[in-house]
Order: sequence, then structure tokens, then C-alpha cells
Amino acid sequence: MKIVTIEDSDFYRKLYRSLLEKVYGPELEIFEESDAAGGLRTCRAVQPDCVLLDYNLPDMSGLQFLAQMKSGGCPEPSFPVVLLTGTNCDELHTEAAGSGAQEYLLKDRLNGQRLALAIQKATQKAGRIRELEKEILLKELHHRVKNNLQVIVSLLRMQANASADESVTAVLRECQHRVEAIAMIHDQLCQSAELRHVYLAQQANLLMANLFSAFGVDPACITGKVTVCPRPDGTPLVLGVERAIPVGLILNELISNSLKHAFPNDRSGSIRVEAQSRDGRVELAVIDNGVGVPEDLATRKSKSLGLQIVEILVRQFGGSWELSRQAGTAFRLSFPER
Repeated sequence: MKIVTIEDSDFYRKLYRSLLEKVYGPELEIFEESDAAGGLRTCRAVQPDCVLLDYNLPDMSGLQFLAQMKSGGCPEPSFPVVLLTGTNCDELHTEAAGSGAQEYLLKDRLNGQRLALAIQKATQKAGRIRELEKEILLKELHHRVKNNLQVIVSLLRMQANASADESVTAVLRECQHRVEAIAMIHDQLCQSAELRHVYLAQQANLLMANLFSAFGVDPACITGKVTVCPRPDGTPLVLGVERAIPVGLILNELISNSLKHAFPNDRSGSIRVEAQSRDGRVELAVIDNGVGVPEDLATRKSKSLGLQIVEILVRQFGGSWELSRQAGTAFRLSFPER
């Protein structure tokens, strides 16, 4: 435990050291300063686990010390602070909390148990504040990434609309759908309470709905269905960011492939996405009842770009896939859940 004490009284510095040594023993690493200027330098240099800060210092007050820390580039001190004072005042207590001190302790009631409890509470509060700040920053990051991707989507759409070459337009549309698939995941992460995972059922449903709309699918002709079973413990099947983005791209490629090739000449049919967790692996399938892909598609050296993307992504996270042609086409993938 690394603690900085900022106290102009020799008596209280010795008292703090004595109480802390009894609580933390050989794990204690203590730094002592008698004024705020020295305390600021030491805190910035050693980044302590906690600071014991006297309210009345010779060169400034404890609240001014906290303000100096903020003006030094930290919106809040990156370490917990216990403010120690001889004044029992509710207004001062409130002002101390508003300035960045996590705990407030009266010197005339000081003992080892109270001091250790104050440090523990201050550390816990500071930890919660840091986690909250991280979540806010992470949410803002996902939001900005999503917005930037949406700009790229708009540019690709404009370029596709401006092109007179149908093959160029088709390529641009495919790129647009791939970027949209990634943007959707960041949008889900923005809305997720945990900010670190997405629900596979929601991800697949959004992707399917977006692609059905983009391809102008008549729902009376081609239907889509997503079935994602809960995990063995009953919780929803979720994917972390490192899985969600490649899985989103894979689903984009396979659903797009079915929409482009499985139902020629206004043929009716259905596309299903099925997933479950088994023995620590996710088993994911995209199945259609269309005309079926060529029998040698999986073994061709010159595969389509979409199938190449699927192969590369599955291989990157230690998965495997297989293609079957029974009453349509079924792509089945298996990969580690984490």
C-alpha cells in the first residue's frame, strides 16, 4: 500500500505512520510531506494508492490542494483522498466531497480502525469513479466510431448511386453493407449497459432486417428467421467485441449470398440463422431452402470474395466451417465462445 501523508504537524505525521504500520505492516510504503507544494510533487511522482490530506496547510488549504491537482491536468485526482481536519462541519464535509476528496475524517476521533476504514472506503469510491469514467469514455468512443462509419456508408451509397457501371455499383453496395454491419455493432455497444458485448440474437436480427431492406426483399416471397438458444446456464448468448465484429461480417456475407443467389426468378423461400452454445463453443448456421450453391464451391481455388472473407475470419478466431447442400444451402460454423 503506497500512501502519501500531507500534514504540517510532526505529531500527526508520526501518529499516521504509527497507525498505518499497525494496519498494513511491511506492505506499507509511506511518503511524508509537510506542505501542499511538496505533496503535489510527490503525488504526481509516485501516484499513491491513497493520500491523507490535512485541511489546514501552511501554504494552502486542502481544498486548494485538490483544485491544484485538477488544474494540473486531472479532471479528478487519479488516487483516493482522505481529508483530515479538526473541524466538524457539514458544510466543509460537503465542500470536500465536491472538490474530489472521497472521505472526511476528524482528527480528534482518529484511531487505527477508523483510519483504515476511511482509506478502504476512499479507495472503493475512487475505483467506482474510475470505472464510471472508463464507461463514459468507452461509450463515447463507440458512438464516434459508429458516426464515422455511417459517414463512410453514406459516401459509398452516394458513389454507388453516381456510378453508371453496374459491376462497380454492385461492388460499392457490398462494401456499404460490410461497413454497415460493423457500424451496427458499435451502435449496439453504445446502447449496452456493459459496453463490452452484444446479444447475438439482436445482432443477427438487425443484420437480416437491414439486408432484406437493402435488397428490396418482398417479405411475402422470402422470409427470414433468427433462432438463438440461451446458453446452458440460461443466460442469453452474447459476444464480446473481439467476436461480435467478425461474426457480424460473416453473417453479412452469408445472408447476402443467399439473397443474391438462392432465389432466382422470383423464387420464394426462407433464410434461417440458428445459433447455440455448446461445450464452450458457438455453433452458428445460415440456412436457406433455395436452389443451392455449386457442389464444388467449398473446394474451389477461386472462391468468391465473400467466401474468402468468411474463411479468413473463421480461421482468425480458431473456428471451423462446413457447407452442405440438402434442400438448399447450409453454412455451419463453430468457434470458441471466448
